[in-house]
Amino acid sequence: MQSGYHIIDHTADKAIEVWAPDLGRLILEAARGLIALLVEADSLTPQRRIQIAVAPREPELLLLDALSEILYLTEDEQLMPLDAELLETDAGGVTVEVGVVDMDVAAPYALGLVKAVTYHDLDIERTPSGLRIQVTFDT
Repeated sequence: MQSGYHIIDHTADKAIEVWAPDLGRLILEAARGLIALLVEADSLTPQRRIQIAVAPREPELLLLDALSEILYLTEDEQLMPLDAELLETDAGGVTVEVGVVDMDVAAPYALGLVKAVTYHDLDIERTPSGLRIQVTFDT
């Protein structure tokens, strides 16, 4: 199974559907989907890279925590994420490296506000070819 995401229409908020062969790739693709909701990243080059390590938890909560940490960068650190790479999955945890730029540099390319990752229908579906999930974001 290949990995990927696509943005889906959602009534009031924003949502993505994500698929991958394993949990690490699922989290990575969800991070990339979130970034696609936030910014026209192809127009920018990362100024630096930040590692986000998430402690082991249930798979859905691990994914939620990783995405919430990326949103933390935008809200509290005033950094815009541009790309993500999976560094490690071990003992149920995950480490993702995120390329970022200062928010003032990214402002002309920002696509909209995402406040939080929601728990709404946050359920990883196991399919014969891998994993699939829909993630809804509060805007």
